[in-house]
Amino acid sequence: ARVQRSSRPHRGSVPSLFAMSPSLAQALLADGPGGNGDLKESRCPLREFALPEVFNTHPGGQEHLKTAEKSDCPGLLFLAYHIGLDMDGAIGNAMKARGLKLPEAGTFYEELDAIVRKIKEENKGQRSIFHAWCLVITFLLLPSFVWLIVSPGLLPCLALSVMFELYFLNIFHTRHHKGGSIYDSAFLNTALNPLYHFIDSTFGYYPPAWKWNHHVRHHMHTNEDGTDPDLPATYPLIRMFQEQERLWFHKFQTLYWPLLLPFSVARYPISNYFEHGGPLVFFVLWLVLMFILPAVLHGVEGPIWCMVVLGLTGANVTYKFAVSHAHADLARSPEHEVKKGIKELTGDDFMRDQIEESIDWGGYWSTLIFGGINLQIEHHVAPALDPPLLALLAPEFRKLCDRHKVRYTAEPTFFHAVLKFHLRLWMSG
Repeated sequence: ARVQRSSRPHRGSVPSLFAMSPSLAQALLADGPGGNGDLKESRCPLREFALPEVFNTHPGGQEHLKTAEKSDCPGLLFLAYHIGLDMDGAIGNAMKARGLKLPEAGTFYEELDAIVRKIKEENKGQRSIFHAWCLVITFLLLPSFVWLIVSPGLLPCLALSVMFELYFLNIFHTRHHKGGSIYDSAFLNTALNPLYHFIDSTFGYYPPAWKWNHHVRHHMHTNEDGTDPDLPATYPLIRMFQEQERLWFHKFQTLYWPLLLPFSVARYPISNYFEHGGPLVFFVLWLVLMFILPAVLHGVEGPIWCMVVLGLTGANVTYKFAVSHAHADLARSPEHEVKKGIKELTGDDFMRDQIEESIDWGGYWSTLIFGGINLQIEHHVAPALDPPLLALLAPEFRKLCDRHKVRYTAEPTFFHAVLKFHLRLWMSG
């Protein structure tokens, strides 16, 4: 992919910090880590990059480095995860010390970067608010689970479902976008990360598989049929794009879509072990905690209530993810990808694509409560940012997009987004 000339002199067409060889890239296009799916056709440059053999002091930890090393988009991952940071200072100096330069971005990226820096500087307290919210979720989740196991019924079922939803949207999603830790406190990270890893691996999406599928296949290849593992991967059950063959049952997809949702979260522990190579111990623990122990304590009623929890959590979480990139106004022509030109993607093109392939709904409180899942435009531009800041970025991003004639799609509430989502299903069916 070509790159645009930047006004910053140190951003030349020089190898990025996040890098790989063409042979490694081609191998990964055949299959991602853990057999998590193909990157059938890369939108990103398959060129030599220089990657430091050791970077133990990387402030973002090692997880993003490992993901970027194996991806087909190391330069774009670098730009996305460093937006709003001191690339002219500490980051640029770290690169220079290793004989490298920052990947070239573009003027649109730099304007987005300036907005992110400004909002972060003016709203430092939002970070503490989000950390406090994550601690509240952490300390309410465990008693909610115990309540269901000890006394299964409607109220504990609803309580645990809500807490699971809040956990996955806030802690799971944000923690892995931040490289594995949420808090500024080393004590809190050391104390809580093992608990979070247990919850993630037992009840959620096995983290190594999620990082590849989400960071690379979803964030770098948003809405690409055959690559993005989110809604595009539901075909042939769900048809989203005109280039996909229309089957007779697609005319009913807007009606049967809700029936698919209860299974979305329940399948994760099964897929973790049988598909993604996760440890057997977490799969066994899930069976024991959600089915065997409740059955021993309460008979058949116990596992039934646990399955209701899984179904409700799946419906709530999946609906919020699905509406984020499937909206009636995002429907595109079959020639969309061809005209765009995979080989012609630039840093600025990438950012425009992220904005135009996503939507927003709701405001500050929706963003705080649901971990920013409602503001996918801002999240895809700055995926490692604390969620409350996304709500403060939104008005500024919208103004910038208006000036650059970049489509910016937003709905006032979740229910408006759901209506437009089902309209998209109807149009595509």
